[in-house]
Amino acid sequence: MATGSGKSLCYQVPPLVVGKTGVVVSPLLSLMQDQVMALKQRGIRAEYMGSSQTDSTVQSRAESGQFDILYMTPEKACKIPDSFWSKLLRAGICLFAVDEAHCISEWGHDFRMDYKRLDKLRGILVGVPFIGLTATATKKVQMDIVNSLKMKNPYYRIGSFDRGNLFYGVKLFNRTQSFVHELAQEVSKFVHTDGSTIIYCTTIKDVYQVFISLKEVGIKAGIYHSEMDNKARAESHRLFIRDEVDVMVATIAFGMGIDKPNIRQVIHYGCPKSLESYYQESGRCGRDGMASVCWLYYTRSDLTKAEFYAGECQTESRRRAVIKSMRAVQQYCISTTCRRKFLLAYFGEIFPSDKCGNCDNCISPKKEMDMSREAYLLMACIQSCRGTCGLNMPVDILRGSRAKKILAAEYDKLPLHGLGKDYSANWWKTLAYQLISYGYLMEIYRNVSVSRKGEQFLSSAGPDHQPPLVLPVTSEMVDDEDNKSTSGEK
Repeated sequence: MATGSGKSLCYQVPPLVVGKTGVVVSPLLSLMQDQVMALKQRGIRAEYMGSSQTDSTVQSRAESGQFDILYMTPEKACKIPDSFWSKLLRAGICLFAVDEAHCISEWGHDFRMDYKRLDKLRGILVGVPFIGLTATATKKVQMDIVNSLKMKNPYYRIGSFDRGNLFYGVKLFNRTQSFVHELAQEVSKFVHTDGSTIIYCTTIKDVYQVFISLKEVGIKAGIYHSEMDNKARAESHRLFIRDEVDVMVATIAFGMGIDKPNIRQVIHYGCPKSLESYYQESGRCGRDGMASVCWLYYTRSDLTKAEFYAGECQTESRRRAVIKSMRAVQQYCISTTCRRKFLLAYFGEIFPSDKCGNCDNCISPKKEMDMSREAYLLMACIQSCRGTCGLNMPVDILRGSRAKKILAAEYDKLPLHGLGKDYSANWWKTLAYQLISYGYLMEIYRNVSVSRKGEQFLSSAGPDHQPPLVLPVTSEMVDDEDNKSTSGEK
């Protein structure tokens, strides 16, 4: 079900109707605290239990059925003694809900191992209905959720992922101080409207850099990230909810469970790690149905991070999932087709038209062209370099450079030397990032090599014949006169 469509009601209403406790597993302590506070304000008996709690009062009250809704972290749910569940069963438990259920799947964007261990509770909570809820689950993740929670013939309720009131746009940028000031100027034009803005940054360093630039142009802004203490995070949250700041600059630690209908703009300053994350975070704006905008700013280096993030994974299946997710984001960034259609297709939903009329590509259509010859030249050149260098070397070879490093390695004697001199170095690098995004090339720790997919392309091609390879013509490639080399290298 889409962000803001009422998933919480699925586990909040039944306990109030039947008069038994509903247990809800949630990934973030801060999120549980916010939801418990909101429920208590409505007169609902709610509490939460985390793994760091030492006070046993909440547990003993829960065992005697004194709560309508009891939130738990997955770690707490897995480690609490079986005797707790036995007592709660006797007191009365009406459901066991797993919120943000995509965390169960290694193919999900927020995999948590303790979510995977929740299946053991099926053997203890016999007869208790289990429910999994998420705003972002592909078909593969849906199957993982069902299998991991040992659900038999479950009822599926899959809503549309389409948020028609949201405008989607993507821009390439250079991560410089001047651009941050430019971004601040753009945001300043927006804050005078009736609504709030969230700017998501990929690092805490970026959070402070953007925050300072916003303050310099007179924008009331707040910050939120994981290294702030609980009191500071709570204060930032309060200021944003009460419209005492116009813009929140944050890492992805901010936003889950926020009930604020008038967020008008969500900006991603750098690529998210998955389209699931992007959909969930961008979906925090426009919950009141009013027109809102979602901009994603990415750098060229963002298109090469899949292998880097995959290196942090502990299992091969998780590594493959991370690479696949990251490549989907990269393809979304450089796509020339309808953004909405692309997003919906990723989640297995068919958009009935080729154009939504409410994204940058539909408003300002971009071209595609067959780049098979150029792709062949670049991949063949990278293969000749044996995958032991970055992009500069093969690009310099193609452009006919006679620099010392080229002559020393005798790359000037390659048949490919100088065959790409009609295009600028920037043009070739842009093509390389596209080939990385589509899986033809790999970049690991700045070394670029041809992937298995790229090798298959090369094996079916030659200097005078290549299979068609249609790729987007990005903004950096559009004006051929600007991209063609105006002077040869000596």
